[in-house]
Amino acid sequence: MRHPEEFHGILPPILTPLHPDSTPDLDSLARLVEHLLAAGVHGLWALGTTGEFAAFTAVERAAILQRVVETVNGRVPVVANVSDAATRLAIEHARAAARVGVDAIAATPPYYYPHSQDELLAHYTALREAVDLPLFIYHIPSTVKVRVEPGTAVALARQRAVIGWKDSSGDFETFRLTMRQMREEGLTFRGFLGSRRLADTALALGGHGAIPATSNVCARLYVEAYEAARKGDAQAAARWQEKILDWDTLPDRIARAGSRNAATLAVFKALLAEQGIIAHPTVSAPLRPLTDEERTALAQRHPRYRR
Repeated sequence: MRHPEEFHGILPPILTPLHPDSTPDLDSLARLVEHLLAAGVHGLWALGTTGEFAAFTAVERAAILQRVVETVNGRVPVVANVSDAATRLAIEHARAAARVGVDAIAATPPYYYPHSQDELLAHYTALREAVDLPLFIYHIPSTVKVRVEPGTAVALARQRAVIGWKDSSGDFETFRLTMRQMREEGLTFRGFLGSRRLADTALALGGHGAIPATSNVCARLYVEAYEAARKGDAQAAARWQEKILDWDTLPDRIARAGSRNAATLAVFKALLAEQGIIAHPTVSAPLRPLTDEERTALAQRHPRYRR
């Protein structure tokens, strides 16, 4: 089992390439894994929101994780999101993830029902008891409509049920205060920001890295920003983050309709497909793909994309 300190740095929440029929394209996935590893990333976060995990069957999810683990071959830690709508289902995904050899698992609060904090304590405790792997809280209230309160995170860390969290709430004050309390109590707790635009400040807030969607298309820039921040060179980190913004703002400038998630996934997949890293820019329905006009606009706005 990996030591908690091995979970640090930039862990891209890897996209899941799809065939035109929306089934997982595992060969393209392997190429994307190699592309990210070549950029120097410190780990991979598989089947997250950016990985469209909710669009896949349990069998497909296990196959995706298996290909990621096989391709990584131990070079960096692999964290598998095992979220689902009930504890029993999350445990099934976690056991499947353990069988294929992931290094850690992560889970959002179960979605649909607005669960209480005591229910979340029971959920994460049961998940950790069922599967002997490091467990991360995946805190993303914008999609599951439930917050993991700081007291809940601290209680779980005290009983060693979790070793960290990915915080995609955007509440940076709470992130900072929670990380401070963890340190003051001497608790093992690795903190990652889910923000795409603040990788240079994650360490300053008491965290250990970032899990930003945009790192799928500009991983090297994120690695440079993180390494500069780790050395205490805030100015250099900020310069790298400025370069990242050119990539990160593309979805907002290109997609004129559909959801923000669809815009992000469709633009990033189009960029990767044009580079030959993935075969198709397919996104899972009903997420909206780019129109011909949007693909033309992408080609005009970004030099790395050519139709």
